[in-house]
Amino acid sequence: MSEDKKTNKNVWDQLKVTDPRFTKEVTFGRGFTSIDPMYQIGKMTDIFGPVGRGWGYDVKYHYADDYISAEVSVWTRHQASSFGPVCSLLPLKNSKGKFDDEAGKKVMTDALTKAFSHLGMSADVFLGLFESSKYVEQVKKDLGITSAKIEKIS
Repeated sequence: MSEDKKTNKNVWDQLKVTDPRFTKEVTFGRGFTSIDPMYQIGKMTDIFGPVGRGWGYDVKYHYADDYISAEVSVWTRHQASSFGPVCSLLPLKNSKGKFDDEAGKKVMTDALTKAFSHLGMSADVFLGLFESSKYVEQVKKDLGITSAKIEKIS
């Protein structure tokens, strides 16, 4: 592999494997694996430094009818090197027809997760590898995970 290819995938390779302790299986609808957003922010901080200095994001919200959308642009190392916007759309009301006061946070988090995936964050989840229990068990072994619980934050 050329040095350019190694350099080009450096960030991707640091972000692509997901610690299973920070995921949840969602069984409603078509089902999917949810990734804890604080875990994602921690991974970004590990690689780039504190949010606002080594990396960051800008969010623009839009409201239309009963929906809210968020356009998120993420930057790394320098604000001038941003990418996006990456968008998400959610209803402003919950399933009971009541206003969801968490809608803004939810739509921003969803768009941020999508934006992080462009850097390789949790690529194993998005590529469907978490559907294989053998893969997840190998990741646990590789990461030295012996407990399903988080015992400390490092």
